[in-house]
Amino acid sequence: MSAVIISEELAAFLQSGLSITAGTRDAALRPDGARVYALRIHEDRERLTAYFHAKAAPAMLRNLADCPLLALSVDRPNDSRACQLKGTFLGSRRGRASERALVEQQVDGFLTQLEAIGIPRAMTAGWLYWPCVAVEMRVTELYEQTPGPGAGEPL
Repeated sequence: MSAVIISEELAAFLQSGLSITAGTRDAALRPDGARVYALRIHEDRERLTAYFHAKAAPAMLRNLADCPLLALSVDRPNDSRACQLKGTFLGSRRGRASERALVEQQVDGFLTQLEAIGIPRAMTAGWLYWPCVAVEMRVTELYEQTPGPGAGEPL
């Protein structure tokens, strides 16, 4: 499947600090998921890097070795704007020290969203988001998931 181009507007949304869940499956088709703490859209806007906490990454990477398909569900809590990205796993590596600020900025953006809907930071103070594993994927499908008449339609 060929890559799709992520628009500049969608790239800005995706990197703004959101609720992001990754889904994979193992060789026996059992699903597994993990929280993603940040996204970086590459300049070609066909690829992205998703940042998982290092403790969540081993199961995801085992699954991606069996089946190199990855789905990301992305949601902005204060207005339920949402989309789904599907794609192909390209590789992984340890998060670089130079990427920590990007991850922290997006975590802060997500926590601000949660505060706006009544979830205080004290409830999320124990979240572990660093060190990270950076997982690169080529985006092959984009879907609107915001509740309403266009939900489920390709973007």
